[in-house]
Amino acid sequence: GLVTLCFVVGAVMLRPDWTAVARGAVPSLPVHDAANYWFMAVSILGASISPYLFMFYSSGAIEDRWDKSYLGANRAIAGLGMTFGGTISIGVLIVAALVLATHGVTQVDDYHQLPLMLIPIFGFWGFVLFVASLAIACFGAALEVGLQQAYLVAQGFGWNWGEDRKPRDDPGFSATYTISLLLAAIPIALGLDPLRLTIFSMALTAASLPLTVVPFLFLLNDKRYVGEHRNGILSNAAVIFIIALGFVLAVVTIPLQIFGGT
Repeated sequence: GLVTLCFVVGAVMLRPDWTAVARGAVPSLPVHDAANYWFMAVSILGASISPYLFMFYSSGAIEDRWDKSYLGANRAIAGLGMTFGGTISIGVLIVAALVLATHGVTQVDDYHQLPLMLIPIFGFWGFVLFVASLAIACFGAALEVGLQQAYLVAQGFGWNWGEDRKPRDDPGFSATYTISLLLAAIPIALGLDPLRLTIFSMALTAASLPLTVVPFLFLLNDKRYVGEHRNGILSNAAVIFIIALGFVLAVVTIPLQIFGGT
């Protein structure tokens, strides 16, 4: 994923007005097309708090036999990972704002428009860097989501599971993983727009947060499971607020997007 740092480098090379960038980072209410604005906000929220991560990460912890000694390392990994991802996202936003708008692209409707972001900065290599960034991100996400599906199904049915096992040792787990990857290719093969499909699926993810995250919230506050490492009041309040906000916005904006409301 380090190749995605090209967006940060590109943002610095463009020499933006950092004061204006800081002002733009302050949340504000939309002045037009409110439904689409909040729909995009919900999609970003769904991408940031995807329920599959809970199953994927916790299953990996069990498989690798983590104990309390891993808490510090995991906090560091989580903090650094979110910081890295946030920095990349900021770089993408700055580059998109400064490059696409100057080329007359005020709304991105297709993935084919996106390589334009880096070409004016890096020339031909900008195209290569963008394709590499997108390919690595999509490939990694596909493998993670497919693996999560295999964890979910195998654990639900009580099958043997584990990514380090050979297929003959956990046939159900391996078959579910393979089938998940194949099924994921069907919408694209049918010609559905991948960008719209991604955004819409993330909005649906936000709508499902109460069903998927709330049970974990109970576990994170259960002394029998986590002992002294229970969530604090602020952590619980933040999680509940984000889940409630995402759910309400998703319930309101998804129908508007489907039926063409504004």
